[in-house]
Amino acid sequence: MSMRVGTMGPSFRGVLGGVLLVGALAVAVLAVAPRAHAEGQTVSQAVIDKYNPAKEAYAKRDYTSALKYGKEALAAAKSAYEKQVCLTLVWGAAAGAQNWPEAIEAGESLIAMEGVPAATKLSTQKALATIYPRVNKIDKAIAMTKEYMKVTGGSPADWALLSNFYSAQKDCPNGMSALDKALAGGKQADEEQLKAQSFCANKDKNTTKRLAVNEELLKRFPKKDYYLQILNIYQGADPKTDAMALQELLRFGFDHEYLVEDTDYTKLADYALDVGTTAEAQRILEKGFAKKIIKAGDKKATALLEQAKTRAADDKKTIDQLDAEARAGKNGDTDVKLGYRYFGTAQYDKAVEAIQRGLQAERSARLKRPDDASMVLGIAYLKLKKNAEATKAFTAAKADPRMAGAAKVWLSAT
Repeated sequence: MSMRVGTMGPSFRGVLGGVLLVGALAVAVLAVAPRAHAEGQTVSQAVIDKYNPAKEAYAKRDYTSALKYGKEALAAAKSAYEKQVCLTLVWGAAAGAQNWPEAIEAGESLIAMEGVPAATKLSTQKALATIYPRVNKIDKAIAMTKEYMKVTGGSPADWALLSNFYSAQKDCPNGMSALDKALAGGKQADEEQLKAQSFCANKDKNTTKRLAVNEELLKRFPKKDYYLQILNIYQGADPKTDAMALQELLRFGFDHEYLVEDTDYTKLADYALDVGTTAEAQRILEKGFAKKIIKAGDKKATALLEQAKTRAADDKKTIDQLDAEARAGKNGDTDVKLGYRYFGTAQYDKAVEAIQRGLQAERSARLKRPDDASMVLGIAYLKLKKNAEATKAFTAAKADPRMAGAAKVWLSAT
């Protein structure tokens, strides 16, 4: 079986908002065109003649033309004020055109100029920080973010962005430190932040942290990848995960169409045959073949399927007799075995009745694994769309340390 390791690296979520930031900055600055005598500053007619067409093009979102005319206006600019006004226009137009190299050049020139208002410098630095990753300049994005945070002190959003940049470099110590600051005060991590935590926990070989993070991911953002991370942890555990707990984990994967390995199908079918859910074993294997996850020529799986079919047919003939025996006696283990057989044949209402009877105080003394009985009871309740009852059953199973992990996974679905 191939290994499914937590290598979900971070993305540039949060970086892409830089375009909006640049656009908002440019619109705010371009709202006032340079005048011949602006605050005592003289602007030549040559600059205005080029600037006005650039501004008109920008207003029409014709950023390519705006950039062309803006650069011509900048070439005609002589004074520091003229250059500042024209650079601001070039900066906004280049960003609008997604011409990142020219946007970076203009932005860097703008913040390097003397006399640029502090607010303009700050907003330009923030925007540049989000543009640098577009051209794979993560180091500069980090440096620029840290630079403007010296002024602002850093908001949670700033720390989150800085964490994202560090994570893109797979710098877990700095990335997780910044993320801690972003989440200070009990703020809930979003999906990408949780994925970054999982990545770093795996890199640090912190299995406990990685498991907890993926449990939260599966609960809040139910996806195959997060389930597979959890399954991989339990399948690679030392000492080995309890066999019944692993069965319930695999059942979750099967139920949600998350299983991807042929060995997972055959292992789950083997477990089903062991506990007497023979019709379930047949369904599992048939689905594995139908999805072509189990290859048509797999002799072991084919033999297992034939065994499951034979035993399921035999069990169907004797289920009424077993039901009568279970009701007549007071052996909870017999009740639960009957419940498992009903569960296997998808008769979930009858499964609930039998397992509940087996868990009663006067019958449960001979039960070998009441935790597993509670798990199957919970799954049956879910199939009947009785989530509150399912939650109660899974919570009871969770009390047994052997089943706690599997119970958490199923609780995420209630």
